[in-house]
Amino acid sequence: MQIIIKNQFLLLITVLVIFLFFISIIIVVFIVKSRKKVYDKEIEKKDLELKFQKEILQKTILAQEDERKRIAQDLHDDISSNLTAILLNSYLLESDKTSINKKAVTIKKVIEITKSTIDSSRKIAHNLFPPVLEKFGLEQALEELVDMYNSSGQLQIRINNNCNFQLLNKQKNMHIFRILQELINNSVKHGEAKHIDIFFDDLNYCTYRDDGIGFDATKLDLNTGLGFSNIKNRIDDMNGSFVLNTFIGKGFEIKFNFN
Repeated sequence: MQIIIKNQFLLLITVLVIFLFFISIIIVVFIVKSRKKVYDKEIEKKDLELKFQKEILQKTILAQEDERKRIAQDLHDDISSNLTAILLNSYLLESDKTSINKKAVTIKKVIEITKSTIDSSRKIAHNLFPPVLEKFGLEQALEELVDMYNSSGQLQIRINNNCNFQLLNKQKNMHIFRILQELINNSVKHGEAKHIDIFFDDLNYCTYRDDGIGFDATKLDLNTGLGFSNIKNRIDDMNGSFVLNTFIGKGFEIKFNFN
């Protein structure tokens, strides 16, 4: 009887040991899989972060390339053509066949073209980095930009600001300035707008609205159309987002934020 009891006890111990062994294996496998899952998620997160940073970098590079192309085009259209005109007029001054009266007229023309060239070079330099933005900040730079357009009498821009731009870094101030500069340019060149309203709230949102001819937003290519490639890239670089609201004959509106 004692032998039977002893055998049953040994059997129970054996079963219990085997059971604990399998439980241990299950626990170890669960821990290994859980750690692998966490590790895989961390790797996936890092891959997504790297991919996002790469996309931002690519968009920034594209924006810079577009900016360089625009500057090159301005140099070609304004400076280069003016210098060519100055050169051609200089040949007249050099020629012995040119009369004194003709030389006087040519000198006057050269002076006018030279002044125009100086103005164009200042404008290009201003577009590269507005001195007012550097010295006095975004609010003053926007006021100067608005005054420049309003003084023409062809366009009326109203700006209402409840945002503290001083809390933003230099790069975001530049992005916001460039975005509005591009939007105003589009409103004038493409939208035929006469009135523009710009509003900044205290939650870092900007609403831009014009009374131009508008367009079909469904046909807009955000990567190439109407300068929206630069606008979109700048908003992305600020970790922001935007919403368009425009219809043919009903003006244009965009709301974007800058976190």
